[in-house]
Amino acid sequence: MTKHWLLNNLFGVAFSIGGIESLVLPNFQIGFILLWGLFFYDIFWVYGTDVMLTVAKSVDAPIKLIFPINLFVDEPNFSMLGLGDIVIPGVFIALCLKYDVDKTILKLRNTGAKDFSF
Repeated sequence: MTKHWLLNNLFGVAFSIGGIESLVLPNFQIGFILLWGLFFYDIFWVYGTDVMLTVAKSVDAPIKLIFPINLFVDEPNFSMLGLGDIVIPGVFIALCLKYDVDKTILKLRNTGAKDFSF
C-alpha cells in the first residue's frame, strides 16, 4: 500500500473546507437548484451507472474520503464518499449560517445594542 487512508482523508477534509470557504451562493434559490441538481446527478451517474465508481477507484488523488469497513484484516475493504457530497451541501449550510448571523445582527441593531460580539 503506497498511501494510508487517514492521510488521504486529511487532505480530503482540507480540500472540502477550502471549497466550502471559497464558494459563495448568492441566494437560497440557487442553493436549492444546486442541491436538486446534485440529487439527480447522484441518481443517474452514481447509482445508475458504474462510471463514478470506476473513476473514483482509478484516480489516485484525494478526491474522496475512504473508510475501512473491516480494519483488522490484511486486505481491508473500503467505503467511499466523494468530496462533492460534502462540499455542495456544506456551501448551502454556510449560506444558512450567514443568513442566521445577518438576521441576528440586524435584530441587535434594531434593539439598540452597542456590542455585537457573540
